[in-house]
Amino acid sequence: MKKKLQIFVSSTFTDLLEERQAAVQAILRAGNIPAGMELFSAGNKSQLDTIKKWIEESDIYVLILGGRYGSLETESQLSYTEIEYRYALELGKPFFSLVLNDEMIQTKVKKEGQSVLELDNQDKYRKFKELVLSKVCRLCKDESEIKLAILESIIDIQNEFELTGWIKGNEIPDNSILLNEFEILRNERDQ
Repeated sequence: MKKKLQIFVSSTFTDLLEERQAAVQAILRAGNIPAGMELFSAGNKSQLDTIKKWIEESDIYVLILGGRYGSLETESQLSYTEIEYRYALELGKPFFSLVLNDEMIQTKVKKEGQSVLELDNQDKYRKFKELVLSKVCRLCKDESEIKLAILESIIDIQNEFELTGWIKGNEIPDNSILLNEFEILRNERDQ
C-alpha cells in the first residue's frame, strides 16, 4: 500500500509565487499531496483556525522563507507565517525549512523590486529568521535547489518518522470478516 503524504507549504505569498510553485511541483513529483495557504486568505480568526486544522492534518510542514515577514495577525502581532511555523513546532510536526540565501533574494530584488523585502517589520523578520535558522533548514539559491531540498527532505523524514499519510479507498483492506467476528464476540459477551 503506497501512502501519499500531505505536506503543508507555508510562506509569504505574493513575493514567493515561483518558489511555492517549485515546491508544489516537487511534492507532486514525489507522489505526495501539497496543501497550503493559497487555499485560504489570511485575515481573521476563523481562517487561522482553518489553517491550523490543515497543519494538524498534514504529515509534514515545510516553510519557505524569503525576504518578507508577512502580514500580521492582529492579536499576537506576529506574521501568519510565523504563527503557522510556531504551531507546527508546538505540535511536534515533522518539518523542514527552506531559506532563500542572500544571492537569491538580491536576484529577486533586481527582478521584482523592493516589494520582496521586509520594509515595515524588519526586527520581527530578523528574529523570526534567526529562529528558523536555529532549526532544521536548507539555504537555497534557486528554484532547482528548492525542488531538490524538498525531495531529499521528504525522504529523510519518511525514514525517521512513522507517518500516517493517505491511501486510496480501493487499497484499504477488507475488514468485514473482522467486524463480523467482533459482532459475534460482542453478542456472546452480552448473552
